[in-house]
Amino acid sequence: MLVKDLRVRNWRNFEDENLRVGGEVTVLFGRNGQGKSNLLEAIYYAFAFRSFRTNSSRDIVRWGCSGAEIEVGFELGGFDRRLLACVENGRRSTTLDGKSVRRDTDSLAGAAAIVFAPEDLRLAKAPAAERRRALDRAVFAVHRPYLREVMAFERALKGRNTLLRRGEATRELLDSYDEILAVTGSRIVLRRRQVVSALAPQFAQAFAEIHGGAAASIRYRSDGRVGSVEGEAEIGEALRRGLAESRGLDQRRGFTGFGPHTDDLEILLGQRLAREHGSQGQIRSLALALKFAELLHVEERNREAPVLLLDDVASELDDVRRQRLFEVIASRTCQTMMTVTERRLLPDLPGRIDWQVREGRVEAAGQEA
Repeated sequence: MLVKDLRVRNWRNFEDENLRVGGEVTVLFGRNGQGKSNLLEAIYYAFAFRSFRTNSSRDIVRWGCSGAEIEVGFELGGFDRRLLACVENGRRSTTLDGKSVRRDTDSLAGAAAIVFAPEDLRLAKAPAAERRRALDRAVFAVHRPYLREVMAFERALKGRNTLLRRGEATRELLDSYDEILAVTGSRIVLRRRQVVSALAPQFAQAFAEIHGGAAASIRYRSDGRVGSVEGEAEIGEALRRGLAESRGLDQRRGFTGFGPHTDDLEILLGQRLAREHGSQGQIRSLALALKFAELLHVEERNREAPVLLLDDVASELDDVRRQRLFEVIASRTCQTMMTVTERRLLPDLPGRIDWQVREGRVEAAGQEA
């Protein structure tokens, strides 16, 4: 996939801005708070139909406006396409070449954007919820219907928790919610397991190349009742049993404490959890290795190079890890868009186009001498 141009209207702090996107590397530079990250968010939103920074539509619409638009020209499968994503009074819609589309449309199969932000560098020590979100983004990048499955699970989970909290949970209602959670939850667990299995060898190799020393690995952890079974039907049945067995406890505490929303992506150094024993340097190397593994996996599965979005990551890395990051960028066929506050941190990457972002305006800029 190749993004060619981007236009945003009333998006975050932008009124109406256009920019041409470089075929290899596009650099957005400027002081903090000018809107650089907002442009990367717009690219991601256009292809994922959701933000990687917020769940609220109000946050992404320019102050005082009722709606926002993102228009992206891109090439996919050898064809030029045009994607228009709109948010109007909290309602979202997307058209592809003028026709309304859903996020899991076959027309967008292979279209993927991979985000790498500073908070990802601390993923190994972050709360489990952040690792689950990172894992879900990796699954969505290669299986677009997955997001619909996650949203169905989350709606059922929210409904069940509301009943539990209000003390209105009758047996019949809980049975109904439990069935939805078991069916959708089994698909979530299976998809997550599959992507972790695919990422694991690439992750281990990437970490060895970046850091060396202790071997690194990843594994998907569920409750033992679920972790001990294989296959969608078996996982679904384990979830049904677990929800039934936990029902009394859930009613007393007012929320659902069993299911894939409590699972974790465990990142290990040797046989020990990195979140408990990893140094700062190791934690950052683990994050880089995981992102490199995801990049390779998405390209192999989709047979289309994804767009890599780097949000001020370079300034968070030391010289060795920064150099390794740029070596990977130079060696891959994927298109890269990155934000930086200081261009001196960047090497002379081939095909690079620079844009200065200042107070919600974008201006073309030459490379530094």
